[in-house]
Amino acid sequence: MASVSSLDKDLRNMRLGKYTPQAANEVRTWIEESLGERLAAGDLLDALKDGSALCKLVNLATGPPGVRFKQSTMPFVQMENISHFLRACKSPPLNLQAHDIFQTVDLYENKDPAQVLTCISAFSRKANAIQPSKFPTVIGPRSKNGPTSPQSTGGYSSNAASYGRPRGTSNTSNTSSVPSTVASTAGGRTSPSRLSYSATSSVNGDAKSSSGGVSSWSKKMDEGATTPAWNIHQYASNGLFLFICAC
Repeated sequence: MASVSSLDKDLRNMRLGKYTPQAANEVRTWIEESLGERLAAGDLLDALKDGSALCKLVNLATGPPGVRFKQSTMPFVQMENISHFLRACKSPPLNLQAHDIFQTVDLYENKDPAQVLTCISAFSRKANAIQPSKFPTVIGPRSKNGPTSPQSTGGYSSNAASYGRPRGTSNTSNTSSVPSTVASTAGGRTSPSRLSYSATSSVNGDAKSSSGGVSSWSKKMDEGATTPAWNIHQYASNGLFLFICAC
């Protein structure tokens, strides 16, 4: 069995493997084009380690008052600058997701370089959304309708029409009908749960089928609130019939 230290080492190597020169160069190019200045030569994380470039990006995206930072070689000051950037990313108008944020040590101590790139990429999309004139491009691919987020896949949409019929509405409509299924059980009896249903019309508050059949709803008010399988009025009125069939 592998030791805990061995697993930690494997996980670290996996994270470091995601930090590729191509990805780092793409992020570097975007930062330099956005700020209009060149970063220090060498590794990207070393160029961002003092946090000043990150704070400049925040001030460009959010506007005044922005964040106050200092350019210094002192580790405490540099880590404080990084903290200012991360705090701004979590706050309006940026509001980055928690899974996109890195920790100070991920950048300053090279704990998770790939997460640093993930955060800056997410920042580029937010900055482009709130300040498109200052950030005309984003890092990485973008869909035609904008960047893709976890909330945009799956789940319930407020536009019920895109997911079929709205909840709480009838299975039938005024223009279409569902073919009936006639169940011939023992004795040739037909189950009430399989009565044909189609578009209905209301006469004195009672639902009647326009085609002459029996409506699945006994009351017009139930048509928009219940479905045939749970129409309590229908089955309550046929309870005796069901009891006889069961016997």
